[in-house]
Amino acid sequence: MLLKASLMIMIGALIGWITNYFAIKMLFRPLKETNILGFKIQGLIPKRKMEMAENIADIIQDELISMKDITANIGDIELGEEIDLIVDRIVEDKLEKEILAKIPMASLFITDSMILKIKGHIKDAIDENKDEFFTVVIKKMEDSVDMKNIIIEKIGNFELDELEKMVYKIANNELKHIEVIGAILGAVIGGIQFAISLYV
Repeated sequence: MLLKASLMIMIGALIGWITNYFAIKMLFRPLKETNILGFKIQGLIPKRKMEMAENIADIIQDELISMKDITANIGDIELGEEIDLIVDRIVEDKLEKEILAKIPMASLFITDSMILKIKGHIKDAIDENKDEFFTVVIKKMEDSVDMKNIIIEKIGNFELDELEKMVYKIANNELKHIEVIGAILGAVIGGIQFAISLYV
């Protein structure tokens, strides 16, 4: 009786573990559709990769972050120092290097103080029209950038082997726990079957 009980519990545990082990493996494997005994079998994720990509893109765009969420913060970005550097570079490259280099006589009229004034006027003009500029850029981004398609394309181009490795790396302990739980449930079912067999 003890041997029979032990065997039924061990077999139940083994079946439970193997079932969960293969269920986890079949999330990814086989990567390509395979014909086994007349049945077409393919891993869940490879088979429904693009459908999952669309669902993930929808969730990210609707629940996490959308293009409007990104553009909503653009107007708050401080670009004072960056604008100063860009204006300085443009004035130096175009005015000081190109014009003065080609027309040396112009240096009699274009003094350092005049160059500073030119830079100041350009910076002031940019600063005064910054909000309008950002409004145009934001509108263009919202109309032109399709974040959902970008996400779908990125996921679609993701190599399944790499995705599988990443999932196992992140959730390896949890997946092992699922296998162990399968073994425990199988053992419990085996024990219940043995108990039932005593009364049948």
